[in-house]
Amino acid sequence: MDNKTFSLQTDLALYCRTGLYEPQTSIQEHTFHYRRLVYNVIKDTLRRAFPMTRKLIGKRRWKKMVMHFFEYHKCQTPQVWKLPQEFSDYYQQVNFPFKKKFSFLVTLLQYEWLEIEVFMMEDLPIDEFSIEKKSQEDRIIPNPEIKILSTEYPVHLKNGKEITEEDKGQYFVSVHRDFYTKQIQFNDLSYPFVEIILKANEGCFSRKDFIELLAKYDSDREKIMKLYQDFEQFALQNTIFLGYQI
Repeated sequence: MDNKTFSLQTDLALYCRTGLYEPQTSIQEHTFHYRRLVYNVIKDTLRRAFPMTRKLIGKRRWKKMVMHFFEYHKCQTPQVWKLPQEFSDYYQQVNFPFKKKFSFLVTLLQYEWLEIEVFMMEDLPIDEFSIEKKSQEDRIIPNPEIKILSTEYPVHLKNGKEITEEDKGQYFVSVHRDFYTKQIQFNDLSYPFVEIILKANEGCFSRKDFIELLAKYDSDREKIMKLYQDFEQFALQNTIFLGYQI
């Protein structure tokens, strides 16, 4: 790309964002349409990405957020579907006047973005597995297409308008792509089970390994074994675990 072409692209991008300093183009009478078209692409992409955020803060605040992002943020990604991540990051950097009113909005934006990120992520390699367990020592094959979000507010459990400071605590939600349907699933989890999922994705572990891990949280062996057995069944039914190593 020569310097002249790069300079024109830079000038056109600035014009599209701000509406100022209209550059000279080959069809000048069409130049003003570029800004409207680009804005509509960004507006529609963000609208689809953040339905919960839009509903929570209202149309007026949402419109101001999007326009602020459009005018002042220099987008880094050439892929439109990744714009919501930049929007989420941008919100954290800008001192919007309503930030104090919606203390958990950073988390809600991250939560909604994760759904897109996991849905669009590349297929990851998975070892062959069987859904039948032959022995208690069979190693678990986990679903690697998963993200864990740690949050102070239950954005995955309650309507945003019902969340208050009294709800503030420690929550964990898994966001994963179902192995068979490819749809996104969300699950509220306690930390011991989050640790099991993380360990499973670090390498192959057996039932015995996971029970030993849970022993850090409770000394009642019988209770621990029942907890793990229930979680394993839950994880298999929801394709957080896929099966057992062949």
